[in-house]
Amino acid sequence: MKTVYLGQSDGWRPAGALWRLPATLVDMVVYCALCALFAIPVARRFDSSAFWGGIDELARAASDPNWLGHASGIIGLWIALWWCYFVVGWGLLGATPGKWVFGLRIIDYRQRCPIGPARALLRLAAFIVSSVTFEWGHLMMLVRSDRRALHDILAGTRVVRKQRPARRQAASEPEDTGSSDEDANTEGGEARSGEVESEEVQEARVYESRVRSKGVESFEW
Repeated sequence: MKTVYLGQSDGWRPAGALWRLPATLVDMVVYCALCALFAIPVARRFDSSAFWGGIDELARAASDPNWLGHASGIIGLWIALWWCYFVVGWGLLGATPGKWVFGLRIIDYRQRCPIGPARALLRLAAFIVSSVTFEWGHLMMLVRSDRRALHDILAGTRVVRKQRPARRQAASEPEDTGSSDEDANTEGGEARSGEVESEEVQEARVYESRVRSKGVESFEW
């Protein structure tokens, strides 16, 4: 996938937990379906009844080299699929299927998407760190204004979503005509607000250009 820049001036904003949580749930459903699909050929020759027969039955089955080899193969396949799923999704496609469904993308500190396999590996390792901290690493996004979790901070990434442009409401016609001074003040206020908005967009573009050219490690937008 070609590298693109997703900045504030293009309408991209930090994605909060209300968007990221359902995207993660979709990813888990897709991942579990892939695990079941790839494990079927091995599972046909694998006796899974030992998992439901208690500790004694499991210990007896584990003493069988063939059973242990099949179990190790399935677990190894699931682990490899876990890493490939997220590294390919984050690093090469810009988002996993769950994030694509909700319009989310992952960018690096230079606002580039996709972030590349190396940074995706770093983010996945940091994701494990966020999980083993009793989920506090994930909950950090709730208290931070930039909506970054611990693994985003460690990997230098951010999850963003493109904000839809606000719909312009048609102005209602006034019942009675006011004075020309009031109309002039209204038009002047709208013009000033437009100038302020354009200045903000220009400042955002200047900052993003500086980030992309000099590689400033900052998410101050």
